[in-house]
Amino acid sequence: DFDKDDDGRDYSNGLGMTDVVMYVTLDVEKGTMNILQIPRDTYVGEKLLTGGTCKINAIYSHGEDEVNRISNLATVLSDNFALPVDHYVTINMDMFKAMFKILGGLEMYVPWDVADDKGNIIPQGTYFLDADHIEWILRQRKEYAQGDLKRLELQQYFYKAMFSTFKSFPMSDVIKVMPTFITYVNTDMSVSDLISLASTFMQMDSSKIGFARCPGGSINRVNTVTGEKESCYGINVENLATLLNNYYRPYADPVPASALGLPVLDEDEFTLGQLNDDLKMMGTLENDSASANAKNGSQPAA
Repeated sequence: DFDKDDDGRDYSNGLGMTDVVMYVTLDVEKGTMNILQIPRDTYVGEKLLTGGTCKINAIYSHGEDEVNRISNLATVLSDNFALPVDHYVTINMDMFKAMFKILGGLEMYVPWDVADDKGNIIPQGTYFLDADHIEWILRQRKEYAQGDLKRLELQQYFYKAMFSTFKSFPMSDVIKVMPTFITYVNTDMSVSDLISLASTFMQMDSSKIGFARCPGGSINRVNTVTGEKESCYGINVENLATLLNNYYRPYADPVPASALGLPVLDEDEFTLGQLNDDLKMMGTLENDSASANAKNGSQPAA
C-alpha cells in the first residue's frame, strides 16, 4: 500500500512510498500462513537508493528499476533479509475503500481508542466500520507514542476482521469483488492464481495464521541528502535472524545474522528500547475480540 497523501508529501509524479510492507510465507502443505510486518521507517543503510532517507519505504520509488518498481523492494528482501520472493502484490489504498463499499463494510474489534488528525475518536470496542473508517484505521499512526509499531499492531486486528468477513461469504461473493481488486493492484499472479489463493486462505483456521513485527526499535539518523535528522526504525539483526529461521523459512536451511545485509546496530543506538516479537496467532486476537464483543456488543462507528 502507498502513502501518496501522507504527511503532506507531493506525489503528483505518480510515485509514492510503500506505506505497508509485509512478507507472507504460505505453507500450503501444512495449511499455515505467517506474516512478517516490516515497519515503513526501517533503516536499510546508506548504500541503497532511498533519496537520502535510508528507509525501506523509499526503496520502491528510488530504486534502479523504473519500469516495475516493486522489484526494487523484492531485491532488498532477497539481498538484505535473505527472503526469497516468489510473487508480489502491490495494493493502492483506494482498493480497500472500493472493495468495502461493495461489501458494505466489516465488523472489527478496535483494541484501544483511535483518533484521527481532527480529533474524531473511535473508542475501544467492536464496531461495524464503513469504507472511510477502514481507511482511517489503516492509516492512523501520528497519535501513537510508539508510531508505526502501534499501527502495525492495530492492523493485525483489521486483518483478523477482514479474514472473518471473507470467511463468512460464499466463494461466489469473493469472486464478485475480484474485478475491483484487480483494478487497484499490480501483481505477477493471474486472476485464477489469485482466486486459488483466496480459496486456500478462506479454508484456513485463524489459529494457523501468525503475525510478527521485525525486532528492533527507534534510532536516529541523518538524511544523506538534506542533512536533517531522521527518526528511523532500526532492526536488531541477531533477533531478526532467529525470527526468520523459526517461522519464515519452513523448507530452507537457517540463515545466520552475519549473512543478512542489514546494518548491524549497537545496543545503545536504540533510543527507546527494543521490541522483540514472537509469532502472534490470529486466534489470540479473536479471543480478545470475542471478550470485548461479549462485554460491549457490536455497534456502528460514529
